[in-house]
Amino acid sequence: MSYSLVNEKELTKKKYRFQQSQVISNERIGEQVYFLTIAKDPVDTVIPGQFYMLKLQDNSPLLARPLSVCEVDESTIGFCYLVVGEGTAKLTKLTAGDTVGTIGPIGNGFSPAAYQGEIAIVSGGIGIAPFVELVKHLPKANVTLYAGFSTKPYLLDRFSDIKAVHVTTDDGSSGHRGFITELFSPSNFDVVLTCGPEILMEKIVHTCQSVGVKSFASMDKRMACGIGACLVCTCKTTAGNKRCCVDGPVFSGAELMF
Repeated sequence: MSYSLVNEKELTKKKYRFQQSQVISNERIGEQVYFLTIAKDPVDTVIPGQFYMLKLQDNSPLLARPLSVCEVDESTIGFCYLVVGEGTAKLTKLTAGDTVGTIGPIGNGFSPAAYQGEIAIVSGGIGIAPFVELVKHLPKANVTLYAGFSTKPYLLDRFSDIKAVHVTTDDGSSGHRGFITELFSPSNFDVVLTCGPEILMEKIVHTCQSVGVKSFASMDKRMACGIGACLVCTCKTTAGNKRCCVDGPVFSGAELMF
């Protein structure tokens, strides 16, 4: 079975496997937000911050959709996704027992062992998803979450045992009304991890640089192949253009050029 714009030979060369994964559940957890759980291949070793490309059986739309790993255990992988177009809208129709095409895990994720001292996580909207798995690998007493949403929050129950949680919503339905950048200051942290809209990550990275705090951003770009072949998802860095899919999605803030 061919995969989008990349043939089986290309996948093999890049050491990726296209497989059919069984759907365990697919539940709505928020406004246009869903949580999809699929069976995990026992050979897959997933690093927090990596993602999978998911493709529906009817090949419509043509291109697969990249979804960050939200949670993983020995037998399942969970993805939290926002409905933003035709592809993600069709994903919501998946039910238990269905199959979905997957390639992954893909990309360079976070490096939990390297994050020492006080750690801040700053997310915007669906950018909170990759941090659910990451916090399992961090010293929870040192982690503070700053999470911004447009309306009713989601996934916060997965962060109940960390040091502190700060929430903002655009409509004031929960927490502080406004933007998460209004509450966040990097001064009390040793490392800052961020994911969300690019305008949010740019501001967080620049604010951290201004006070000499290390930052790492999980870049969210449109992708076609997801395995580094098409160059659609490039971003600018101090070392030239890099592919968000395989060179990232996690980059040091020091190397990013927004």
